[in-house]
Amino acid sequence: MSGRVHLLDRVVLTLLGLLLLAAGGLGLALGMEAFGRSRASDQVLPQEVVDYPDGRQWFWWAVTGALLLIAVLALLWLLSQLKTDRMTRLDLTTNARDGYTTLHARALTDAVENEALGVRGVTRASAKVREHRERHLFLLVELADSANIDGVRTELENEVVAHLREGVGDPHLPVTIELRPSASRTRQRALA
Repeated sequence: MSGRVHLLDRVVLTLLGLLLLAAGGLGLALGMEAFGRSRASDQVLPQEVVDYPDGRQWFWWAVTGALLLIAVLALLWLLSQLKTDRMTRLDLTTNARDGYTTLHARALTDAVENEALGVRGVTRASAKVREHRERHLFLLVELADSANIDGVRTELENEVVAHLREGVGDPHLPVTIELRPSASRTRQRALA
């Protein structure tokens, strides 16, 4: 999702949270007689509002319609939250007149992972293609205890990333490489 969507979500949820917090605080203060004993025992709604729906059958249909609209909007918002920026296909088309070329992202990430595993000192590799403002490949590499970190990084950048960029025809494809110690090494440190 884009940063703009995240910002909008945060603003809307913050405002909704503040509104509900204020309403709950007001209700709690009324119930604890902060505004006087007579206000604490009053009805929440005036009698005119309570009596309004009587004899107006359309009122409950309107309430039902409004609640259904809120439910649909909430469902659409929830579905938008479930969308990820993970790409499933990459468009490699350079000239639409010659046809279209697409590549399954999984095929690309499998190739990158396999090539990264061929680097000496790499015990595990995981790659993902995401769409931020542009396509971006994230490569997570776990290193063996005896790995030469500088050598691994250099080989990943000069070989794996170079082959990736050449393969997709994008010499400026952003790639983020994260190097981590192997999980077994981390567990051994935690036990010590």
